[in-house]
Formats: sequence, C-alpha cells, structure tokens
Amino acid sequence: MGSYISLGVGELELDWGKNFGFRDYSKLFLPTDKKDIPYYYAYNEVILKPGYSTSLGRVKNRLELLGYSLQKLNSHFQEYNDNYPDYLEQPEISFETMLAIFSKINIKDYKNKKEDGDYDLGEYVIENIFLNETFKDLKDHIDIKDKDIGAYFENLDPLFTLRLLIENPNNLAMNLEWRTQDVIDGGWTNEKEIFVGVEEADKFLIVTEGSSDTFIIKKCLELLKPDILDFFTFVDMEDNYPFTGTGNLYRFCQGLTSIRIQNKTLVLFDNDLEGLDKFNKTNNLNLPSQMKIMKLPELEEFTNFLTVGPTGETNENINGKAVAIECFLDLTKSNPKIRWTNYNKDFNAYQGSLENKDDYVRKFKSVKTANDNYDFTKLTRLLDEIYKNCI
Repeated sequence: MGSYISLGVGELELDWGKNFGFRDYSKLFLPTDKKDIPYYYAYNEVILKPGYSTSLGRVKNRLELLGYSLQKLNSHFQEYNDNYPDYLEQPEISFETMLAIFSKINIKDYKNKKEDGDYDLGEYVIENIFLNETFKDLKDHIDIKDKDIGAYFENLDPLFTLRLLIENPNNLAMNLEWRTQDVIDGGWTNEKEIFVGVEEADKFLIVTEGSSDTFIIKKCLELLKPDILDFFTFVDMEDNYPFTGTGNLYRFCQGLTSIRIQNKTLVLFDNDLEGLDKFNKTNNLNLPSQMKIMKLPELEEFTNFLTVGPTGETNENINGKAVAIECFLDLTKSNPKIRWTNYNKDFNAYQGSLENKDDYVRKFKSVKTANDNYDFTKLTRLLDEIYKNCI
C-alpha cells in the first residue's frame, strides 16, 4: 500500500501524497514546530506521532510572504481557471463567491468520514466536502453533475484554499499540521530530506543605506517577528559595507536594473532630503518585477519634532527632511533633537540629522528581548511597512 503524508487543519485534509510523491510544505513551518500531533486513520483511529504544527495565525504571515496575500489570490484564481483543461467541466463560480463561502467556514466543525481505501480523482471532494454539512454553502452554490466538478476543487492549490480559510478569524487559533512521520517510517524519505525550509528563491534581500540600518532592521525582526525572520537576508554589514550612502545605493539600484535581477530585493531609503530625491529617481527606473523600493515611513510623531539650526530651536515637520532609521528607536527618555547641517540649494532647504544618534543605537544594542523596558512602537510600524512592501 505504501505510506501517506498529509497537510491539514483538524480533520480537514488540504493535500496528501504517497511514498515519494508529495509536495514540500516545510516552508510553512519552523524547525521548532516539530511535535507530536494527531494522525487520523480509518475507523476513527487517532494516533499521536511526530509532525509539524503551527497556528493558522502564524501561517498567515508566511503564506503572504510566499505570494498568497489576499490581494494576490484573485490572480492565482484567474491563472488557475485560464490554464484549466478545456475538456474538463468547470463550475461557474467567481473569486468573490469563493472568498465569501470559504471565509465563513469554521474548520473546527468539520468531521472527516475517515474511510479507508483510495479515491478516484474528484471523488474525495464529492464525498468529504460537498456532502459535508460544514461546506453546505459551497454545495448549494454549485450543481454537482459528475466527478469533474470534484476534480476542479481537488486540483486547486491547497495554499490558495488555506489562505481563504484563514480569512475566518474563528480559524486562526487552529493548527496547520503536516503529518510526515508515516513516509519517514516507511523509508521513503528522512527528516533531513523532508524539511527544506524557506529556499533562497523565496527569500527577500534587504538593502539599506548603511550598516546601522541593516543591524536595526535585522535585530527588530529577531525580537519582534522571529516567526518570519528566515524569509529575510541582508547584505553583509560587518566589513566593507558596499552601499553606504544614498548616492551609492541609487547606483546599486541602477546596476540591478541593468542586469534584471531575479532575486526578491527590497531597497530601503532614508526619508530625508537626499533619500527622498534618490527614492524618486530610483522609482523612475525600469525596475525588475522582483525588485521593490521604499523609503522610511512618514509618522505623525515626526510632524512636530524639536530641531536646531541657523534660526535657533524650533519644532518642525522632519518627514522628508531628516528622518533616518535612528529616529524610529526609543527616544522617550531623552530630549531628541534634529540638527540642520548641510544646505541643499537644489531643494532650498537644510538636510538634518538626529543628534547623538550613536547613543540611541548603543541603547538599542543592549536590548535582549521584546519584553525589555523599551518602546518598540515606531520600530513595529517600520517592520509593518517592510512587510507590506514585500507582499
């Protein structure tokens, strides 16, 4: 008979394979997600065995970084329909209807029939989905004529279906489980082979104006977003950092554009005079589809910031004039001040920088955990913007 491997939430199986034939889902999990999980067999037999398990709330971020954001699902659905064989019957159902139906399904209510034996293509969906009360809305919307309709849903990308189900907040506390042990015990693979993790093609290279920027972003991910840290790589910041300064970063973008880089790359500019200028110039390049650029986000906290310059001390809006990454650090227990330095005649304005910024960086370096007495508010919003640009 061979051995089976499956991906599921509770008793709802999203995908399964046999012996050598299965899809790699390790990129949805971390190595630390390995634990004893339930394996469901015929005749209501449930056995605890090693596998991988994590909450759907955590899986959501990883799915989106893999290209399954809600904004992209419609494109996945359209592509699937465009490439579906003409000789097979397709149901008349729109993406909006699919989303409306699946986002109301409570997975915890689903009970699998747990029948032994093999199914023909399409039979599993007919027997275990359309005839299940949990999927009543789907059955009511589609006229089931033959197994071809079941095959249509059975061939849907399981990650597409999973992302639709995640839209129901009631499902977020449930666990996605990858039941791998049977194929390992059967000798078809081993633990080292089966857990590949996030591959290089799925990772995002983050490039910034300087080593301090890279250090701060990387440490923020380690402290605040450890569940997705493995999706990001950084230019080596230890020695001879190659892209220091706004001008060099712009020329770097020109170079990547000319070679049409295929790696997922996010370039981050400061939100000051020079950074904004180079951001706009880079935005006018014919950037490869895999390459995105962003500037440090504008925040309300920066609209009334203490500054000092030729006219003395004043409170000004420093967005677009003097916002570097150090401004996102914890400044609450000090008297932060921007000093206007170089006058830029092209903009008829001064370029500014945060005074004593190295002191703020040293304080951040001493932070050990996300529970330390440190204000992560602005850093969290920065990570959210980076995440949005990546998905």
